[in-house]
Amino acid sequence: MMSVNNWSRPSTASVRNRMARPLCISTLDLAYFRHGGVVTKAIVFARIAREEGFEPFFLTPSVDLHRTVRRTIRFHKTPILREIQFSRYTCHQLGVLFPELEYNAHRFPHAGLKRFLGEPIPCFAVSGNNHAARPFLDLGMDFSIWPGATYWEDCRHRIANAPWSLRKVLDLATKPVCENLERAIFQKAGRIAVDTRYTRDCALHIDPSWDGKTTVIPVPVDTDVYQPVPQPAHNSLVFIGRLSDPRKNLKLLLDAFALCGESLPRIELHLIGASDSTEQELLKNHPLASRIRWLHGISEEEKVRHIQNALALIIPSFQEGFGITGAEALACGTPVISTRCGGTEDHVIPGENGFLLQSFDPSEMSDAIRHLAKDPALQQRLSGQAREYALKHLSIRAVRPLLQNLIHA
Repeated sequence: MMSVNNWSRPSTASVRNRMARPLCISTLDLAYFRHGGVVTKAIVFARIAREEGFEPFFLTPSVDLHRTVRRTIRFHKTPILREIQFSRYTCHQLGVLFPELEYNAHRFPHAGLKRFLGEPIPCFAVSGNNHAARPFLDLGMDFSIWPGATYWEDCRHRIANAPWSLRKVLDLATKPVCENLERAIFQKAGRIAVDTRYTRDCALHIDPSWDGKTTVIPVPVDTDVYQPVPQPAHNSLVFIGRLSDPRKNLKLLLDAFALCGESLPRIELHLIGASDSTEQELLKNHPLASRIRWLHGISEEEKVRHIQNALALIIPSFQEGFGITGAEALACGTPVISTRCGGTEDHVIPGENGFLLQSFDPSEMSDAIRHLAKDPALQQRLSGQAREYALKHLSIRAVRPLLQNLIHA
Protein backbone atom coordinates (compact mmCIF):
# COMPACT_ATOMS: atom_id res chain seq x y z
CA MET A 1 0.00 0.00 0.00
CA MET A 2 1.23 3.50 -0.83
CA SER A 3 0.18 6.60 1.10
CA VAL A 4 -0.15 9.94 -0.69
CA ASN A 5 -0.95 13.20 1.09
CA ASN A 6 -1.78 15.34 -1.94
CA TRP A 7 -4.29 15.24 -4.73
CA SER A 8 -2.53 14.04 -7.86
CA ARG A 9 -3.61 12.11 -10.91
CA PRO A 10 -2.73 8.39 -10.98
CA SER A 11 0.97 7.94 -11.68
CA THR A 12 1.92 6.57 -15.07
CA ALA A 13 3.41 3.57 -13.28
CA SER A 14 -0.08 2.66 -12.08
CA VAL A 15 -1.55 2.78 -15.57
CA ARG A 16 -1.44 -0.55 -17.31
CA ASN A 17 -2.05 0.81 -20.78
CA ARG A 18 -0.79 4.39 -21.11
CA MET A 19 -2.64 4.88 -24.38
CA ALA A 20 -5.98 3.88 -22.87
CA ARG A 21 -8.47 6.54 -21.86
CA PRO A 22 -9.01 6.76 -18.08
CA LEU A 23 -12.43 5.81 -16.73
CA CYS A 24 -13.50 6.58 -13.15
CA ILE A 25 -15.69 4.22 -11.11
CA SER A 26 -17.00 5.63 -7.84
CA THR A 27 -18.01 2.92 -5.37
CA LEU A 28 -17.61 1.64 -1.79
CA ASP A 29 -14.31 1.29 0.06
CA LEU A 30 -13.11 -1.91 -1.63
CA ALA A 31 -10.38 -2.40 0.98
CA TYR A 32 -13.11 -2.83 3.61
CA PHE A 33 -16.06 -4.34 1.71
CA ARG A 34 -14.18 -7.14 -0.04
CA HIS A 35 -17.19 -9.34 -0.82
CA GLY A 36 -20.80 -8.97 -1.88
CA GLY A 37 -22.85 -7.76 -4.79
CA VAL A 38 -21.38 -4.25 -4.99
CA VAL A 39 -17.81 -5.56 -5.16
CA THR A 40 -18.81 -8.10 -7.81
CA LYS A 41 -20.46 -5.34 -9.86
CA ALA A 42 -17.52 -2.97 -9.56
CA ILE A 43 -14.92 -5.54 -10.58
CA VAL A 44 -16.94 -6.88 -13.52
CA PHE A 45 -17.64 -3.33 -14.69
CA ALA A 46 -13.92 -2.52 -14.56
CA ARG A 47 -13.11 -5.74 -16.40
CA ILE A 48 -15.50 -4.96 -19.25
CA ALA A 49 -14.28 -1.35 -19.43
CA ARG A 50 -10.70 -2.55 -19.78
CA GLU A 51 -11.72 -4.96 -22.52
CA GLU A 52 -13.33 -1.99 -24.29
CA GLY A 53 -10.03 -0.07 -24.34
CA PHE A 54 -10.35 2.06 -21.20
CA GLU A 55 -8.09 2.16 -18.15
CA PRO A 56 -10.53 2.03 -15.22
CA PHE A 57 -9.66 3.17 -11.71
CA PHE A 58 -11.75 3.28 -8.53
CA LEU A 59 -12.62 6.33 -6.46
CA THR A 60 -13.83 5.38 -2.98
CA PRO A 61 -14.33 6.91 0.46
CA SER A 62 -12.16 5.39 3.17
CA VAL A 63 -13.85 3.83 6.18
CA ASP A 64 -10.64 4.27 8.19
CA LEU A 65 -12.52 6.35 10.76
CA HIS A 66 -9.55 6.63 13.14
CA ARG A 67 -7.50 8.37 10.50
CA THR A 68 -10.42 10.52 9.33
CA VAL A 69 -11.43 11.65 12.83
CA ARG A 70 -7.80 12.43 13.74
CA ARG A 71 -7.41 14.64 10.70
CA THR A 72 -10.78 16.32 11.35
CA ILE A 73 -9.75 17.19 14.92
CA ARG A 74 -6.52 18.68 13.58
CA PHE A 75 -8.54 20.83 11.16
CA HIS A 76 -7.12 19.29 7.99
CA LYS A 77 -9.41 20.50 5.24
CA THR A 78 -7.99 18.15 2.61
CA PRO A 79 -8.73 14.48 3.29
CA ILE A 80 -5.92 12.02 2.91
CA LEU A 81 -5.60 10.19 -0.38
CA ARG A 82 -4.22 6.66 -0.46
CA GLU A 83 -3.54 4.59 -3.53
CA ILE A 84 -3.86 0.81 -3.28
CA GLN A 85 -4.18 -2.06 -5.72
CA PHE A 86 -7.39 -4.06 -5.56
CA SER A 87 -7.94 -7.03 -7.86
CA ARG A 88 -5.37 -5.62 -10.34
CA TYR A 89 -7.00 -2.19 -10.46
CA THR A 90 -5.85 1.10 -8.94
CA CYS A 91 -8.10 2.25 -6.12
CA HIS A 92 -7.90 5.79 -4.71
CA GLN A 93 -9.26 5.99 -1.17
CA LEU A 94 -10.26 9.44 0.05
CA GLY A 95 -10.95 10.25 3.67
CA VAL A 96 -14.30 12.00 4.18
CA LEU A 97 -15.03 14.58 6.87
CA PHE A 98 -17.94 13.54 9.11
CA PRO A 99 -18.77 10.29 7.21
CA GLU A 100 -21.34 9.37 9.87
CA LEU A 101 -23.73 11.68 7.98
CA GLU A 102 -25.18 9.45 5.26
CA TYR A 103 -25.30 12.17 2.61
CA ASN A 104 -21.65 13.02 3.33
CA ALA A 105 -20.27 9.53 2.64
CA HIS A 106 -19.02 10.48 -0.84
CA ARG A 107 -18.52 14.23 -0.39
CA PHE A 108 -14.97 15.31 -1.24
CA PRO A 109 -13.47 18.85 -1.50
CA HIS A 110 -14.48 20.11 -4.94
CA ALA A 111 -11.29 21.90 -5.99
CA GLY A 112 -9.00 19.02 -5.08
CA LEU A 113 -11.26 16.45 -6.71
CA LYS A 114 -11.46 18.51 -9.92
CA ARG A 115 -7.65 18.72 -10.12
CA PHE A 116 -7.43 15.00 -9.45
CA LEU A 117 -9.84 13.98 -12.20
CA GLY A 118 -8.40 16.49 -14.68
CA GLU A 119 -9.95 16.65 -18.13
CA PRO A 120 -13.46 15.23 -18.63
CA ILE A 121 -13.40 11.44 -18.58
CA PRO A 122 -16.14 8.78 -18.49
CA CYS A 123 -17.51 8.59 -14.94
CA PHE A 124 -19.73 5.91 -13.44
CA ALA A 125 -21.17 5.27 -9.98
CA VAL A 126 -21.39 1.52 -9.34
CA SER A 127 -22.66 0.91 -5.84
CA GLY A 128 -25.48 -0.09 -3.50
CA ASN A 129 -27.50 3.12 -3.50
CA ASN A 130 -26.71 5.95 -5.89
CA HIS A 131 -24.94 8.33 -3.49
CA ALA A 132 -21.62 7.18 -4.92
CA ALA A 133 -22.35 9.55 -7.83
CA ARG A 134 -22.16 12.59 -5.57
CA PRO A 135 -18.55 13.55 -6.53
CA PHE A 136 -19.58 13.84 -10.19
CA LEU A 137 -22.80 15.70 -9.35
CA ASP A 138 -20.92 18.22 -7.21
CA LEU A 139 -18.48 18.98 -10.05
CA GLY A 140 -21.20 19.22 -12.71
CA MET A 141 -19.67 16.32 -14.64
CA ASP A 142 -21.47 13.91 -16.95
CA PHE A 143 -21.96 10.47 -15.43
CA SER A 144 -24.07 7.33 -15.47
CA ILE A 145 -25.04 5.10 -12.55
CA TRP A 146 -25.59 1.42 -11.78
CA PRO A 147 -27.10 1.27 -8.26
CA GLY A 148 -28.53 -1.81 -6.59
CA ALA A 149 -31.39 -0.07 -4.78
CA THR A 150 -32.93 3.31 -4.14
CA TYR A 151 -31.76 5.10 -0.99
CA TRP A 152 -34.72 4.34 1.28
CA GLU A 153 -35.11 0.72 0.14
CA ASP A 154 -31.42 0.23 0.86
CA CYS A 155 -31.55 1.41 4.46
CA ARG A 156 -35.13 1.49 5.79
CA HIS A 157 -35.02 -1.90 7.55
CA ARG A 158 -31.69 -1.09 9.18
CA ILE A 159 -33.01 2.23 10.46
CA ALA A 160 -36.42 0.89 11.52
CA ASN A 161 -34.89 -1.96 13.54
CA ALA A 162 -32.07 0.05 15.12
CA PRO A 163 -32.40 0.98 18.81
CA TRP A 164 -32.90 4.64 19.59
CA SER A 165 -29.47 6.26 19.57
CA LEU A 166 -27.59 9.17 18.04
CA ARG A 167 -27.07 7.03 14.93
CA LYS A 168 -30.81 6.49 14.43
CA VAL A 169 -31.62 10.15 15.11
CA LEU A 170 -29.05 11.25 12.54
CA ASP A 171 -30.36 8.80 9.93
CA LEU A 172 -33.96 9.95 10.37
CA ALA A 173 -33.06 13.65 10.50
CA THR A 174 -30.97 13.47 7.33
CA LYS A 175 -33.44 11.33 5.36
CA PRO A 176 -34.94 14.32 3.44
CA VAL A 177 -31.44 15.52 2.52
CA CYS A 178 -30.47 12.05 1.30
CA GLU A 179 -33.64 11.74 -0.77
CA ASN A 180 -33.12 15.16 -2.36
CA LEU A 181 -29.55 14.16 -3.20
CA GLU A 182 -30.83 10.93 -4.73
CA ARG A 183 -33.39 12.77 -6.86
CA ALA A 184 -30.72 15.18 -8.13
CA ILE A 185 -28.43 12.26 -9.04
CA PHE A 186 -31.16 10.38 -10.89
CA GLN A 187 -32.12 13.56 -12.72
CA LYS A 188 -28.55 14.41 -13.79
CA ALA A 189 -27.44 10.87 -14.71
CA GLY A 190 -27.07 10.30 -18.43
CA ARG A 191 -27.99 6.62 -18.10
CA ILE A 192 -29.52 4.73 -15.17
CA ALA A 193 -28.86 1.00 -14.97
CA VAL A 194 -30.45 -0.98 -12.13
CA ASP A 195 -30.04 -4.60 -11.07
CA THR A 196 -33.69 -5.70 -11.23
CA ARG A 197 -37.19 -4.72 -12.29
CA TYR A 198 -37.95 -4.22 -8.60
CA THR A 199 -35.36 -1.43 -8.28
CA ARG A 200 -36.46 0.02 -11.61
CA ASP A 201 -40.02 0.28 -10.26
CA CYS A 202 -38.74 1.93 -7.07
CA ALA A 203 -36.80 4.52 -9.10
CA LEU A 204 -39.65 5.28 -11.46
CA HIS A 205 -42.01 5.63 -8.50
CA ILE A 206 -39.90 8.66 -7.53
CA ASP A 207 -40.16 10.14 -11.03
CA PRO A 208 -41.69 8.30 -14.02
CA SER A 209 -39.93 10.66 -16.45
CA TRP A 210 -36.69 8.69 -15.97
CA ASP A 211 -38.19 5.70 -17.78
CA GLY A 212 -36.51 6.46 -21.12
CA LYS A 213 -32.97 6.40 -19.71
CA THR A 214 -33.43 3.48 -17.30
CA THR A 215 -32.54 -0.12 -18.08
CA VAL A 216 -32.12 -3.36 -16.11
CA ILE A 217 -28.65 -4.94 -15.99
CA PRO A 218 -28.37 -7.91 -13.60
CA VAL A 219 -25.22 -8.46 -11.59
CA PRO A 220 -23.25 -11.11 -13.53
CA VAL A 221 -21.69 -14.20 -12.00
CA ASP A 222 -18.43 -15.86 -13.03
CA THR A 223 -19.91 -19.19 -14.13
CA ASP A 224 -16.42 -20.69 -14.50
CA VAL A 225 -15.89 -20.27 -10.75
CA TYR A 226 -19.47 -20.89 -9.66
CA GLN A 227 -20.32 -24.20 -11.32
CA PRO A 228 -21.83 -27.53 -10.25
CA VAL A 229 -19.85 -30.49 -8.90
CA PRO A 230 -20.54 -34.02 -10.20
CA GLN A 231 -21.98 -35.48 -6.99
CA PRO A 232 -23.12 -32.79 -4.55
CA ALA A 233 -23.56 -33.90 -0.93
CA HIS A 234 -26.96 -32.16 -0.49
CA ASN A 235 -26.46 -32.34 3.27
CA SER A 236 -26.88 -28.69 4.20
CA LEU A 237 -28.93 -25.54 3.88
CA VAL A 238 -26.79 -22.46 3.28
CA PHE A 239 -27.39 -18.82 4.22
CA ILE A 240 -24.92 -16.12 3.18
CA GLY A 241 -25.01 -12.55 4.49
CA ARG A 242 -24.49 -10.39 7.54
CA LEU A 243 -26.32 -12.26 10.29
CA SER A 244 -26.87 -9.01 12.19
CA ASP A 245 -28.46 -7.15 9.25
CA PRO A 246 -32.21 -6.78 9.99
CA ARG A 247 -32.97 -6.97 6.26
CA LYS A 248 -31.62 -10.53 6.13
CA ASN A 249 -34.33 -11.72 8.56
CA LEU A 250 -32.25 -14.57 10.01
CA LYS A 251 -34.90 -15.43 12.61
CA LEU A 252 -37.26 -16.68 9.91
CA LEU A 253 -34.69 -19.21 8.75
CA LEU A 254 -33.86 -20.34 12.29
CA ASP A 255 -37.55 -20.84 13.08
CA ALA A 256 -38.11 -22.78 9.85
CA PHE A 257 -35.10 -25.02 10.54
CA ALA A 258 -36.47 -25.75 14.01
CA LEU A 259 -39.73 -26.92 12.41
CA CYS A 260 -38.28 -29.18 9.70
CA GLY A 261 -34.95 -30.20 11.22
CA GLU A 262 -36.25 -33.14 13.28
CA SER A 263 -37.65 -34.86 10.16
CA LEU A 264 -34.40 -34.22 8.22
CA PRO A 265 -31.69 -35.58 10.54
CA ARG A 266 -28.94 -35.47 7.88
CA ILE A 267 -29.37 -31.77 7.09
CA GLU A 268 -27.21 -29.11 8.72
CA LEU A 269 -27.65 -25.34 8.58
CA HIS A 270 -24.53 -23.44 7.47
CA LEU A 271 -24.49 -19.69 8.14
CA ILE A 272 -21.78 -17.77 6.28
CA GLY A 273 -21.20 -14.17 7.33
CA ALA A 274 -20.36 -11.78 10.12
CA SER A 275 -22.38 -11.74 13.33
CA ASP A 276 -22.62 -10.04 16.70
CA SER A 277 -23.49 -11.21 20.21
CA THR A 278 -27.27 -11.05 19.68
CA GLU A 279 -27.26 -13.51 16.78
CA GLN A 280 -24.71 -15.75 18.48
CA GLU A 281 -27.04 -16.01 21.46
CA LEU A 282 -29.90 -17.02 19.12
CA LEU A 283 -27.74 -19.79 17.64
CA LYS A 284 -26.62 -20.99 21.05
CA ASN A 285 -30.21 -21.34 22.32
CA HIS A 286 -31.61 -22.94 19.16
CA PRO A 287 -33.17 -26.41 19.71
CA LEU A 288 -30.96 -27.80 16.92
CA ALA A 289 -27.86 -25.83 17.84
CA SER A 290 -25.60 -28.86 17.38
CA ARG A 291 -26.48 -28.92 13.68
CA ILE A 292 -25.94 -25.22 13.01
CA ARG A 293 -22.49 -24.15 11.85
CA TRP A 294 -21.52 -20.49 11.86
CA LEU A 295 -18.77 -20.06 9.25
CA HIS A 296 -17.10 -16.68 9.69
CA GLY A 297 -14.11 -15.49 7.68
CA ILE A 298 -13.98 -18.39 5.24
CA SER A 299 -12.29 -17.99 1.85
CA GLU A 300 -14.11 -17.48 -1.44
CA GLU A 301 -13.14 -21.02 -2.48
CA GLU A 302 -14.66 -22.46 0.69
CA LYS A 303 -17.83 -20.44 0.16
CA VAL A 304 -18.17 -21.85 -3.35
CA ARG A 305 -17.78 -25.42 -2.05
CA HIS A 306 -20.50 -24.87 0.55
CA ILE A 307 -22.90 -23.58 -2.12
CA GLN A 308 -22.08 -26.45 -4.50
CA ASN A 309 -22.87 -29.09 -1.90
CA ALA A 310 -25.97 -27.48 -0.43
CA LEU A 311 -29.46 -28.86 -0.79
CA ALA A 312 -30.60 -25.25 -1.22
CA LEU A 313 -29.50 -21.69 -0.64
CA ILE A 314 -31.98 -19.87 1.61
CA ILE A 315 -32.81 -16.16 1.29
CA PRO A 316 -35.22 -15.20 4.12
CA SER A 317 -34.79 -11.44 3.59
CA PHE A 318 -37.29 -8.65 3.92
CA GLN A 319 -35.56 -6.78 1.07
CA GLU A 320 -32.86 -7.49 -1.51
CA GLY A 321 -31.90 -5.13 -4.30
CA PHE A 322 -30.61 -8.10 -6.29
CA GLY A 323 -29.47 -10.99 -4.08
CA ILE A 324 -26.06 -11.90 -5.50
CA THR A 325 -25.85 -15.07 -3.40
CA GLY A 326 -28.95 -16.40 -5.15
CA ALA A 327 -27.36 -15.84 -8.55
CA GLU A 328 -24.17 -17.58 -7.38
CA ALA A 329 -26.21 -20.54 -6.13
CA LEU A 330 -28.07 -20.89 -9.44
CA ALA A 331 -24.74 -20.92 -11.28
CA CYS A 332 -23.66 -23.80 -9.01
CA GLY A 333 -26.84 -25.71 -9.84
CA THR A 334 -28.15 -25.16 -6.30
CA PRO A 335 -31.88 -24.35 -6.01
CA VAL A 336 -32.86 -21.18 -4.15
CA ILE A 337 -35.63 -20.89 -1.58
CA SER A 338 -36.42 -17.20 -1.17
CA THR A 339 -39.01 -14.86 0.24
CA ARG A 340 -40.57 -12.32 -2.11
CA CYS A 341 -38.10 -9.63 -1.13
CA GLY A 342 -37.76 -7.69 -4.38
CA GLY A 343 -34.61 -8.46 -6.31
CA THR A 344 -34.71 -12.25 -6.12
CA GLU A 345 -38.08 -12.30 -7.88
CA ASP A 346 -36.31 -11.53 -11.16
CA HIS A 347 -34.26 -14.74 -11.24
CA VAL A 348 -35.84 -17.28 -8.86
CA ILE A 349 -38.49 -18.98 -10.97
CA PRO A 350 -40.91 -21.08 -8.84
CA GLY A 351 -40.86 -24.73 -9.85
CA GLU A 352 -38.02 -24.20 -12.32
CA ASN A 353 -34.93 -23.29 -10.29
CA GLY A 354 -36.27 -22.84 -6.78
CA PHE A 355 -39.15 -21.66 -4.58
CA LEU A 356 -40.59 -18.18 -4.02
CA LEU A 357 -42.49 -18.13 -0.73
CA GLN A 358 -45.82 -16.35 -0.48
CA SER A 359 -45.33 -15.22 3.12
CA PHE A 360 -42.84 -14.80 5.94
CA ASP A 361 -44.35 -17.77 7.78
CA PRO A 362 -41.70 -20.25 9.05
CA SER A 363 -44.03 -23.19 8.35
CA GLU A 364 -44.17 -22.32 4.64
CA MET A 365 -40.38 -22.19 4.44
CA SER A 366 -40.01 -25.45 6.38
CA ASP A 367 -42.53 -27.16 4.04
CA ALA A 368 -40.49 -26.05 1.00
CA ILE A 369 -37.27 -27.35 2.55
CA ARG A 370 -38.87 -30.65 3.48
CA HIS A 371 -40.47 -31.05 0.03
CA LEU A 372 -37.13 -30.52 -1.73
CA ALA A 373 -35.15 -32.74 0.67
CA LYS A 374 -37.45 -35.74 0.18
CA ASP A 375 -37.64 -35.62 -3.62
CA PRO A 376 -34.31 -36.51 -5.35
CA ALA A 377 -35.89 -36.23 -8.80
CA LEU A 378 -36.99 -32.66 -8.01
CA GLN A 379 -33.50 -31.83 -6.75
CA GLN A 380 -31.96 -33.02 -10.00
CA ARG A 381 -34.45 -31.20 -12.21
CA LEU A 382 -34.18 -27.89 -10.35
CA SER A 383 -30.39 -28.16 -10.28
CA GLY A 384 -30.08 -28.59 -14.04
CA GLN A 385 -32.51 -25.77 -14.77
CA ALA A 386 -30.78 -23.48 -12.25
CA ARG A 387 -27.46 -23.85 -14.04
CA GLU A 388 -29.08 -23.40 -17.43
CA TYR A 389 -30.82 -20.21 -16.28
CA ALA A 390 -27.58 -18.77 -14.87
CA LEU A 391 -25.67 -19.42 -18.09
CA LYS A 392 -28.39 -17.84 -20.21
CA HIS A 393 -29.21 -14.78 -18.09
CA LEU A 394 -26.61 -14.20 -15.33
CA SER A 395 -23.23 -15.11 -16.81
CA ILE A 396 -20.65 -12.48 -17.70
CA ARG A 397 -21.06 -13.50 -21.32
CA ALA A 398 -24.81 -12.83 -21.17
CA VAL A 399 -24.48 -9.46 -19.41
CA ARG A 400 -21.41 -8.16 -21.30
CA PRO A 401 -23.38 -6.55 -24.21
CA LEU A 402 -25.53 -4.62 -21.73
CA LEU A 403 -22.47 -3.26 -19.90
CA GLN A 404 -20.75 -2.43 -23.18
CA ASN A 405 -23.76 -0.34 -24.18
CA LEU A 406 -23.75 1.45 -20.82
CA ILE A 407 -20.02 2.22 -20.99
CA HIS A 408 -20.11 3.59 -24.53
CA ALA A 409 -23.35 5.51 -24.04
